[in-house]
Amino acid sequence: MSAPLGDFVLMMSTTGTPEAPRLDDVARWPQWRGAPAQVQRRDLAPGLRLWTRGAFTLRDEGGVGGLGLLITPSTPGCTQRPEEVLAGWVAGRHSGEQALRGRYVFLLWDGPAQRLVTYTDAFRTHPVYHLRVGGTVVIASDLRLALAAGVMEPRVNLSSVYHYLNFSYIPAPHSAIHGVNKLPAGSLLDAGPARESIRRYWDAVYPADNRAAEDDRVNQLHDTIVQTVQRYRPQGGTGAWGTFLSGGTDSSSISGILGRQVAGEKVASYSIGFAEEGYDELGYSQIASRYFGLDPHERRVGEDEAVAAIGELVQAFDEPFGNSSAIPTYYCADLAAADGRGLLVAGDGGDEIYGGNERYLKDRIFEMFHTAPAVVRGLGHGLAGLLKGSDARLANRVKNFVYRGSLPNPDRFYSDDSFASDCYEELLSPDFRQAVGINESLQVQRDIYAQAQADCTIHRLMYLDLKMTIADNDVTKVVRAAKRAGVAPVFPYLDQDLVDFTGHLPGSDKVNGTAKRYLFKKAAVRLLPEEIIKKKKQGFGLPVSVWLRRKGPMHDLVADVLLSDRAAARGYFNREHIQHLWRRHERGAWDHASELYMLLMLELWHRALVD
Repeated sequence: MSAPLGDFVLMMSTTGTPEAPRLDDVARWPQWRGAPAQVQRRDLAPGLRLWTRGAFTLRDEGGVGGLGLLITPSTPGCTQRPEEVLAGWVAGRHSGEQALRGRYVFLLWDGPAQRLVTYTDAFRTHPVYHLRVGGTVVIASDLRLALAAGVMEPRVNLSSVYHYLNFSYIPAPHSAIHGVNKLPAGSLLDAGPARESIRRYWDAVYPADNRAAEDDRVNQLHDTIVQTVQRYRPQGGTGAWGTFLSGGTDSSSISGILGRQVAGEKVASYSIGFAEEGYDELGYSQIASRYFGLDPHERRVGEDEAVAAIGELVQAFDEPFGNSSAIPTYYCADLAAADGRGLLVAGDGGDEIYGGNERYLKDRIFEMFHTAPAVVRGLGHGLAGLLKGSDARLANRVKNFVYRGSLPNPDRFYSDDSFASDCYEELLSPDFRQAVGINESLQVQRDIYAQAQADCTIHRLMYLDLKMTIADNDVTKVVRAAKRAGVAPVFPYLDQDLVDFTGHLPGSDKVNGTAKRYLFKKAAVRLLPEEIIKKKKQGFGLPVSVWLRRKGPMHDLVADVLLSDRAAARGYFNREHIQHLWRRHERGAWDHASELYMLLMLELWHRALVD
């Protein structure tokens, strides 16, 4: 397994060879540690021009060919090689995406037929942007490159900004710029100057038809996990790769399986901690590294370093991205890159396929209230009414519970990520509200929820999370932050075959009563030390909430940016409401750290890309 990093732009035009002089300027391309100093430009056929930077497999014969960027399972024969995919396309216009596993993106062209076929992997770990203006088609790996093609004037999409303010990211197929779309996960784009079609070639499904005895299902899950993770062990010695290790069940199980796979080879693990109490998990990562005999590498990140990383992340992401855990993710990858390691194995996806997300259990509790007798629900609403005038934290928690417990799904699940919807009139300016309806983001989740081929609510929620929380948030965070440091991540728990296997398990194997990861934890007895199986989930969280309640670099940065005249001049928000959120946060009435951080990153994105 190699660790390629690269970007591309392909332009097709009916009016002659596309001219885009800005794409020849390497300074306009995404930057990462160790990036090549030059951009390569190739004229493939009349009206067809390609720009690349980085490591690609490329083939072109008479204007018919393609490029591929691929990080696959390392077990021979379990997936096609890039050369085989490209050869199949040149020979018979077959794309062969069904046989691929791992991380990949392929861009295929047929110059004489004026046809472009592009597909990204099951969880969009390699992004693809596409746009068409007149007779010109642009396909690019980065939004900044799509805009540098120069075929349209960039205009911020306020609907996408609204989605961002609710989710902390912009979900596919939407993008931050009008007229530019993202190719959804597991999808294929077939385009020409006058046509475009998108089809999904892989999807998670939940037949839940595994009827084996529970002990047999435990053994099946254990064996499937071990075999999958072992397939993703990078080829060659351990000096070129390592693992993310947060001390949670997912990263620890992957690190442990790889650490014990080859006798005498120590696997390097990379962990980040914080000085603030309740946010430092290095104790758990140290338990895992000792238990599995890993080669641990650790770093504690302070507030000054967190603020310094924000500038790096503004350059790492081509759209506004408001998940603050990108900061420790970046420093973890940076630590590995400093050791000369170009690939890290990540544990993302475990919550969403094994049933570990805390929101799944919370939804069960909300559902109990939602389906309770009318007298119980009436008492709840009565208590919430009595507390209406209070802004104390406990009162707010009661009111929030009654409100959310009264909603059906997916509206109830959405209410966990609905910042802009919740304060639609108070936060957004009249002009913004004129452009965006209050339920636009909710409808995104409703549509995805309705698409799920699932037998029960828990599986529909897991499907929703795979499409959004994983493909649009977690994977985007890890891939972009790591790439900035010069590292490529790979995700064994997002292997299609493993996801398919867990879809055959019943919903009660994921959340059983109040037990999350029910079957996984039984299988993990042979994989993990007891302390990690029983620990509460935290992940790569960081203490932004603490930092924003006291004077310091993070507090000062957010205040200087969010309350500036430059931010107010955009006309998006009522500045008084932002000040109100900050005051509530400072006095502890509610934790608004995530909302304030989202607003910060939105403004910094505008300054870096739009202004």
